Amino acid sequence: MMRYLLLLPTLLLTQCVDPYGNPIAPFGPAMPPPYTDQREQYRSDLRDYEREQNLRAHERGINDGRADYGAGLPKDSARHFQSYTPATRHTYQDGYDKGYGVTGPIQGTQDTNYPRPDPAYSQGYDCGMRDRVGGRQHDPGAYVGSYDPRFRRSFENGYGDAYYSRRRF
Repeated sequence: MMRYLLLLPTLLLTQCVDPYGNPIAPFGPAMPPPYTDQREQYRSDLRDYEREQNLRAHERGINDGRADYGAGLPKDSARHFQSYTPATRHTYQDGYDKGYGVTGPIQGTQDTNYPRPDPAYSQGYDCGMRDRVGGRQHDPGAYVGSYDPRFRRSFENGYGDAYYSRRRF
């Protein structure tokens, strides 16, 4: 009986799985399996969708801010609660603040914290996410040579944002 109880922890460790059903190596992090093409396409589509939602919320905020200023209403973006979702509230607020009090065209509306797609940033984001999910240490230098060195800063920004779970778009 005592022998069977000693084998129980070993048996339990071999049955470990993560929340997604992938096996977890009980004695250290294993290399995570690469994403399937369908999963990678889904992740790319989701990033594009979120980016577009944030850009639209920002533009709606600018327009609503201008309209409130033109109508002489006090600065209060909460009256336009139907124009944003909880996920886009901050981008809408940023646009509203930029639009309120501005009567002419706003210069550089595309130069916001919600940029158009950047391939080096996206590649860094994917690598950082894989390292974080795989339990590896923060090491963007491990990917030197897999991206254009002219865009090193953008790659490292994407890597760090993913590794520390910050989203820029």
